[in-house]
Amino acid sequence: MKFGNDLRIKTATSWFPPDHETVEDAIAAGKLDTPDADKIGVNQLPVSTQWSGPELAVAAARDAMSRSGWSPSKVGLVLHTWIYHQGHDMWSPPHFVANEIGNPEAQSYGVQQGCNGGALALQLAAMHLTADRELGAALVTTGDRFEPPGFRRWACDYGLGYGDAGTATLLHRGDAEPDDYALVSMATATDAGLELMLRHGDDFSPAPLSHNEYIDLRRPKKSYMAEHGKERFSQIAGRLIRKVIVESLHDAGLQPDDPRVKYIALPRLGVSVLDSIYTPVLDDVLKAEALRFGVATGHLGCGDFLANLADLRDHASLQPGDYALVIGGGAAWTWACAVVQVPQEHATARGL
Repeated sequence: MKFGNDLRIKTATSWFPPDHETVEDAIAAGKLDTPDADKIGVNQLPVSTQWSGPELAVAAARDAMSRSGWSPSKVGLVLHTWIYHQGHDMWSPPHFVANEIGNPEAQSYGVQQGCNGGALALQLAAMHLTADRELGAALVTTGDRFEPPGFRRWACDYGLGYGDAGTATLLHRGDAEPDDYALVSMATATDAGLELMLRHGDDFSPAPLSHNEYIDLRRPKKSYMAEHGKERFSQIAGRLIRKVIVESLHDAGLQPDDPRVKYIALPRLGVSVLDSIYTPVLDDVLKAEALRFGVATGHLGCGDFLANLADLRDHASLQPGDYALVIGGGAAWTWACAVVQVPQEHATARGL
């Protein structure tokens, strides 16, 4: 999907709680063993002792609004996405976010697509802005708090540690003011047959946590792999990762070896997952440097994608005219890749 140079990411932000849990603390507490720690490859995870997922999202959204200098009335659309409990049952966190940023009349709804929710919410926001010329701007937020008893951040999945965070991005049609990026293109791909991986061996249940006292993604994955083998998932994932990279570059009018494509930001997954599934594809199709931003945050669920946009701005050496890719994936199963460019106007702003 090509957006050209019309859609702009005004800013992207991440908001992390001040507390954290180190790998050493987790091992000492019996939450993690050393072999699993090596596969996860982080040194700590941010832990929220006070704020819920939606409150973390609001903190990130307020930061984004402050950075932009916008009035809340400019934001006509709020999309919020999450993967875990938001603090209340049968409740709408997107409307909470809209109300808390000061625009209770903004159209608000949730996007549910596993850990790829942030990417797909950004794409949906872009589609809204493309279709509705009267829409001024869209806010995309994510927020999750992975707390017991229902979640064990170090042990619920293979090769992942889950960190608490809120993220936010403001998207609009460009004007004379500076923006972090132009959103040039996005590509998505899916194989719905992989949904079986997260329910294999389990019947449909009448209520949450009927199968286990906490969310245990390892059990159905292990059952799935025992029947279908590990190679099937690896082959599908590799093919679709390649597909979204190639298609997003094509839609942006770029070749994979274009020297202006400086970086690709990878999802904040464990090193074992990135090395086995993502790195072989990247080595084969792309010349850009792969960046991993998750060593101090772990996996942020659907927050990885937007957090990576913020870290690319703050920690990568991108100059006006440079391009970067951000890639993400999520259960049930989808992958997405965005091509962003630092606007040429930044050259004037930076005195270049």
